[in-house]
Amino acid sequence: MERLFSTKLCMLIVVALALQMHGNKGCLEKERIALLAIKPSIINAIVQLEESLFGDEELFSAALSLSSTFRIRLYDRKRTVESWVDDRVSDCCDWYRVECSTTTGRVMNLSLSRLFPESTILNFSLFQPLEQLQILDLSDNNFEGWIDSRAHHLKQLKILNLGENNFNGSILPYLTAITSLTTLILNWNNLQDFNPTQGLANLTNLEYLDLSVNRINVSLQEFGGGLANLTNLEFLDLSVNEMSGSLQQANLRNLKFLDLSENAMIGSLQELGICKLKNLIELDLSPFSFSSIVNLSKLEIFQLSTKDSTLLETENFLQPPNQLKFLNLRKCNLHRIPSFLMYQNSLEFIDLSHNKLVGMFPTWLLRNNTRLQGMLLINNSLSGILQLPNSTHDLLDLRISSNNLNGQLPMNIGVILPRLGRLDLSNNSLEGYIPWSMGEMKSLNILDLSSNSFSGELPKPFVSGCPSLAWLILSNNNFQGEIFPQFMNMTQLQFLLLDNNKFGGKIKDGLLKARFLQGLYLSNNSFSGQIPDWIGNFSLLNDIVLSNNQLEGGVPVQLSNLGELEILDISENRLSGSMASSFNLSSSVMKLCLQKNALNGSIPNAFLGSSNLLILDLRDNGFSGSISIQIDEVPKLGFLLLGGNHLEGLIPHELCKFKDLSILDLSRNRLNGTIPSCFTNILTWVEQSNSRYKIPPGFGWDIQDERYTFASYNVTFAFNQVNSQVDATPVTEIGFVSKNRYESYKGSILQYMLGIDLSNNELTGDIPIEIGNLQQIKAMNLSHNFLSGSIPESFSNLTNIESLDLSRNKLSGRIPPQLTQLNSLGTFNVSFNNLSGPVPDNWQFGTFVESSYGGNPDLCGPQIKRSCGSSEPPTPPATPSQEDESAIDMVSFYWSLFAAYVTTIMASVLILWLNSYWRRWRLLGLLSVVLVF
Repeated sequence: MERLFSTKLCMLIVVALALQMHGNKGCLEKERIALLAIKPSIINAIVQLEESLFGDEELFSAALSLSSTFRIRLYDRKRTVESWVDDRVSDCCDWYRVECSTTTGRVMNLSLSRLFPESTILNFSLFQPLEQLQILDLSDNNFEGWIDSRAHHLKQLKILNLGENNFNGSILPYLTAITSLTTLILNWNNLQDFNPTQGLANLTNLEYLDLSVNRINVSLQEFGGGLANLTNLEFLDLSVNEMSGSLQQANLRNLKFLDLSENAMIGSLQELGICKLKNLIELDLSPFSFSSIVNLSKLEIFQLSTKDSTLLETENFLQPPNQLKFLNLRKCNLHRIPSFLMYQNSLEFIDLSHNKLVGMFPTWLLRNNTRLQGMLLINNSLSGILQLPNSTHDLLDLRISSNNLNGQLPMNIGVILPRLGRLDLSNNSLEGYIPWSMGEMKSLNILDLSSNSFSGELPKPFVSGCPSLAWLILSNNNFQGEIFPQFMNMTQLQFLLLDNNKFGGKIKDGLLKARFLQGLYLSNNSFSGQIPDWIGNFSLLNDIVLSNNQLEGGVPVQLSNLGELEILDISENRLSGSMASSFNLSSSVMKLCLQKNALNGSIPNAFLGSSNLLILDLRDNGFSGSISIQIDEVPKLGFLLLGGNHLEGLIPHELCKFKDLSILDLSRNRLNGTIPSCFTNILTWVEQSNSRYKIPPGFGWDIQDERYTFASYNVTFAFNQVNSQVDATPVTEIGFVSKNRYESYKGSILQYMLGIDLSNNELTGDIPIEIGNLQQIKAMNLSHNFLSGSIPESFSNLTNIESLDLSRNKLSGRIPPQLTQLNSLGTFNVSFNNLSGPVPDNWQFGTFVESSYGGNPDLCGPQIKRSCGSSEPPTPPATPSQEDESAIDMVSFYWSLFAAYVTTIMASVLILWLNSYWRRWRLLGLLSVVLVF
């Protein structure tokens, strides 16, 4: 009997274990129905977003073309809707954004973040059936209120994220019932009217509380009183508010992390009540001044930003046994490395960037802190050579960019720092070769030696010995030699920047091993040969910049295979031939620069028909034929630069569909016909518009900073400076003739430059008066054409124009005196036309030089030193019909004169023939008269 019982018991245990291992295969029906009740709200949010964006074409274009975040979020919303299927077959535990318990099948984790972009009210009753819910993420939406008070049904809820919404203080009473909460995130809301006693006092299980960036304007005394019962609180973020006072009344004996930065704190740490927080591990008080942190014996993480560095530079600021692990003193106006650091030997991360530190590199910091992982000394004034410890160190991150270091790198740098993952020595005065020992850095992921004076070839041990290298940045040096040999072993390479050096030779196929390559920047070198066809094999390649080299041959059609390509710049080379008709531009391309080569043939239709292209520069080539534009959808082109080719025919009216155009250069071609009056359809030229801001100041990428995991513990949150992005984006630069000289516009300036250059063509007819409505234009050049008629008075509406060149045309009439209203005009040229009348001399027109009006004999005024004489207006120029009549009269005159001459001669000859006396003596005289005539 006992044996039977034991057998049954074992079977029950096996079944129980099996159930526990395999779990429940389906979610509860009521929870599935509850989730489906949320789905219509998500669908409605997507519809509202698309309708609002499609209704604002500029906003939609800017968001969709430039913001990868926007595209990801739009895809994420649609993926949620597609995943939540009401077919009574799919398991809601498998739905996107839903996680269930593997044993009970109950929904445990629900994320609805970034789904509701439009302002809406949160109906909390939708979550009532999810009784076992433990994690609810509603962050980064646009909730501005809360209805239904059934939050008490969620008795298992532990983590609630309401950050980045528009909630105000009225939400607090609804939180009172969720007493099970251990984590509450309310950052980036509008809790100005925050009252901690209304909703937080009952949350006694709370361990993590984030109220940052809320403009809370209450005293710390009042706030601390509301937190008196939160004895389990370990993390408190009150940064970027308007709080002042003291935390003396708060019973925060277990607090480990405290952020009071960007508030209105004054007084000492004792007065703030911080000295009683004996378990404090991390403290951020930036910006703030205080006496010392000696009393905080358990403090391990400290960040401060202050203009008064006096205290930090004393030994009393922090003394043993206090040992920090994480120290961030960015922007503290430090002139020397604080002496209290001499007593620190447990540091794992230190950041002293953006100060005024002088002297040698602090090698002693590495010697004293053997567990140091990250050392940042960016943007100081450290000088001398880079000296390293004599023994091996496990440092992972060393950044000393933008200092005054000089000399050569230590030959044994790869031996001393073998585990280094990131090394940034850019913007110094270092010279010499790359040490061969850098090939020993097997973990090196990011190397930036740009903007120094390094020279020589890249050593073989380095090229073949850094398999983890993803970012190699050697720009702006004097490196030379050939690159990409067969033994190259940088298989993880993603971004390669070798621009502005002296590299040469052919581009070899050793680069093919870098199959994850995303950015290739080789501009301003001496590379020769052809662009290799195999570049089209890099499926992830985003950017190709090979400008200003000596490359020759044609443009490989294989470049059409790059489906992720965004930038193609092969300008200023020796490329020739026509672009193949099979060359198709990827829809992802935003910048295409082929200028200053010898390319010919017609412009491929794919160039001007691309929907996402922002910059097209084909200047100074040999392209011919007409400008053919086939547009399937409204383009986003911002810069169309076709000057210096052999284009002919009319300026197509389809150009007027480029509503976001900033700069148009069609100069130095053979275009004829009239100037299209529909240019007023280009909105950026007509009205103040946000659409031009979609042209980014830079294309490319950012280097993401690391998040540090310390040897002693995992940091639950890190400082903004540590996790910020390092801007390494190549600057967008466009050249354009303005103010009679070639200007280079780059970076953010491009967002403000708007111009038209139609000069050196064969354009005819009047200047359309509608051109005067292009109020945002800053530069207009219509010179060297055959334009006729008068200067439109509507030009007085060009209130932002800085440069206007109408020279060498056939313009007539007066210079409109209304142009004196153009206060921004700095360059004005109407020389070599048929203009007449007085030259305006008011305001800035009194500063233009005489040559601006030369070649117009009927102009007068002090500027050209020609008196206008009587006040009578000059004779108006003849009309075309009058000129024709005048030409006919002159022909008749010459024929009449010839007939009279012949008649006179014949009469004289007849008289002489009849009278022999006159015939004998006057014949010679008559002949002499005839000859003289």
